[in-house]
Amino acid sequence: MSEKEIVEKIESSKKYKAIYIKTIVRVVANCILRFGDPTSLKLREARKIEKEAKNLLHQIWGAFYETRPDFNKILGKIEQDIKSETEVKEIILSILKLQSSVEERIPILEEFYKKIFEITGIPNSIIDHACALNPLTISWMNLPGTTTYKAYDIDKDEIEFLKSVFRLLNNNYYSTTRSRVGEVIKFELGDLLVNEFEYADVVFMLKLLPCLEHQKKNCSLEILKKQKCKFLVVSFPIKSIGGKEKGMCEFYRNSFKNMVSSEEWEIKELVFDTELVYIIKK
Repeated sequence: MSEKEIVEKIESSKKYKAIYIKTIVRVVANCILRFGDPTSLKLREARKIEKEAKNLLHQIWGAFYETRPDFNKILGKIEQDIKSETEVKEIILSILKLQSSVEERIPILEEFYKKIFEITGIPNSIIDHACALNPLTISWMNLPGTTTYKAYDIDKDEIEFLKSVFRLLNNNYYSTTRSRVGEVIKFELGDLLVNEFEYADVVFMLKLLPCLEHQKKNCSLEILKKQKCKFLVVSFPIKSIGGKEKGMCEFYRNSFKNMVSSEEWEIKELVFDTELVYIIKK
């Protein structure tokens, strides 16, 4: 079994076919470094590479949904809600609850972006890495129509779902260009451990660094340095999925401060009920 065959097998599988191909290639290559060239291994040993790659992909992608959503069914529900004249934020909140990482942000949405933008100023451009469903919270950002917003993720289905949601909302709720898919809001596949990215005034990396560290130890500082921006907004979870604190705030605070201790960056900390945020002025 070759590296290419392993990649193709994962890419064509029902569970992992939605993942960005460059992410699959990266993960398989890293597993090969650990286990050895699959072409020189027995089939049974080569399959360990495939299994390990799938396990890692589940941890960095599949574990964020309790159950993988049926995006087409959800779009149908949104259309029904629009017909019944449901308030737009109510529609969005129901979608955010699909994903645990974003759902945890719901109680703090009203103050979250307000406090961040009080420090950064209102940006002309935003990049949201590993965005998940977070772009839907743009309704709480109070951005002017001229602000561009570019969201990246490794989930192809999620990206297409977000495009479809915004098209529905554009046609029925939003009259400003702020929400226009393909004009000011753009969604693309992207992997911080693979791709290079363009400049933005503000770059969101929300609850992302722990996931990146799980894939490539001690990569976080290098990734922060590479971002082309005025401000980085980096956050960490401070409660477990079950709602317990478990010392997470202090752990991530100490880890972050140790990581950036040698950098001459201006850094401000914000602590919300469910999230620890650092704003880095580069």
